[in-house]
Amino acid sequence: MENLLLDEMLRRTATWCRILGIDTEFFGGGGDDALLAQAKKEGRILITRDMALSKRCPKLGIKCILLSSEKAEEQIAQIISETGAQLFFPQEMRCPECNGELGIAPADSVKEEVPPHIASEHEEFWKCKKCGKIYWEGSHWKNIKEFYGRVLALLEKGKTEKT
Repeated sequence: MENLLLDEMLRRTATWCRILGIDTEFFGGGGDDALLAQAKKEGRILITRDMALSKRCPKLGIKCILLSSEKAEEQIAQIISETGAQLFFPQEMRCPECNGELGIAPADSVKEEVPPHIASEHEEFWKCKKCGKIYWEGSHWKNIKEFYGRVLALLEKGKTEKT
């Protein structure tokens, strides 16, 4: 799996990448030089919509993907197409907040950490191994699955257009 570093204009896309299980760090500021230094140091692929920034990468030995779309699902489909990254959603989701790996947590192990009505309504949770945040299939789950479906459809469409 490729490790990504998304620049500060791609916060929403970084969150979606993490939800879909792609190891994605987000650079929240400090300027282009600091961003490039982090990508080089960590060996991450830099993802950006900034043409000037993308042109600096080859000289520094940094792999870079210049995104062409403003839509998150199209951006993620492009990232997957260009990196060959695999999606293992929902088995290998990552924490949208910190990029940590999520592990399955039975209800009885987290019941003290979630609201009582949530603990009684759900049997399975995910807990971030890094920050400890807890997730469950709430009302947002339908939107996540629809987004995932749109990404898959774009990838399939891309395959058929190449043949």
